[in-house]
Amino acid sequence: MKKTENKGFTFIELVLYIGILSVFMVAVTTLIGSVVASNRKMTSRKKIQTQAEEAYDTMSDMLMAATDVKIYAKAKRVGETSSKEGVYLVPDASDLRQDDGSYKEGGGNKTVQVAPSSNPASGSNKRPCYNIGELDKDVALSTVSTTVGSKTADKLYIKLNYASGLDSTTGDSEITSCTLLYDKTNKKLYAYRMKASNSGGGSFIDSSNDEACLLAKNVEQFDVKVNPDEDSFAITMKLQDAQTAASYTVDGVVSLRNSNVLKAHSN
Repeated sequence: MKKTENKGFTFIELVLYIGILSVFMVAVTTLIGSVVASNRKMTSRKKIQTQAEEAYDTMSDMLMAATDVKIYAKAKRVGETSSKEGVYLVPDASDLRQDDGSYKEGGGNKTVQVAPSSNPASGSNKRPCYNIGELDKDVALSTVSTTVGSKTADKLYIKLNYASGLDSTTGDSEITSCTLLYDKTNKKLYAYRMKASNSGGGSFIDSSNDEACLLAKNVEQFDVKVNPDEDSFAITMKLQDAQTAASYTVDGVVSLRNSNVLKAHSN
C-alpha cells in the first residue's frame, strides 16, 4: 500500500493564506476600533449632556427668581449699527439719560466694578451704563476683553440678585447675589454666589480664579439674548469635548417671574 506523501504548504499557498489572515485581522481590528471609538464618543456625549443640562437648570432657576439684573458685555441697542461695551441695567427713575444713551447719577456716569473674587473691593475697571430695555432682542450679547490681575480673556458677566428661599423667621424672601461668568477664551462657565449683604454693592465678581465656582467646562458657545418686552432670556449653550469631538447643545428661553426686573422704573 502506497503512502501519500505530505509536502505541506507551498510558498505561494503560504503567502496567500497569510494575506487572507492579514486582511481578516485588519477588518476585525478596524471594527473593534470603530466600536470602541463610538462607545467612547457616546459616553463623552452623555457626560457633557448631563453637564450642560445641569448648568442650564442652575442658571434658569436663578434667572427665573431674579429681582435685579445687570450685564457687562458688548451689546447692540435698537436703532444702532454697532455694539457698545458697557454695563446694561434697568435705570432708576432718578437717573438722567445722556445723548450717548448712558445714564448719569450724582453728576457722572454710573459705574460698576469688575473685580476678582479674592478681593471684590479692588476693582478699577469702570464702564458707562445703558438701558437694558433698549437692547436689540435679535442680537446676542458679546464678550469683552477683560484684564483681571495679569490675565486677559474675553468674558461676559451677568450679575443678578435672586430670591433663593424664605427666611424661616420672617417669611420674607432671602436674596442672594450671583455673577454668571462666561470665559470664552478658556471655554468655561462660572457662577459666583454670595449673600447680597456681602456682595460689594453693584460689583461684578470675577470668579474665574475659583474652580469651586465652575458650572461647566468645554463651553464652545454661550449666546444670550435679552427680551425685556417678554421678560425673558434666550440662552444657547454648546459643549464640545476636544478629544472625542462629541458635542451637545442646550437651547431654551427662561421667563422671569418678576415682571418689573427688565422694565424701566417709573417715577
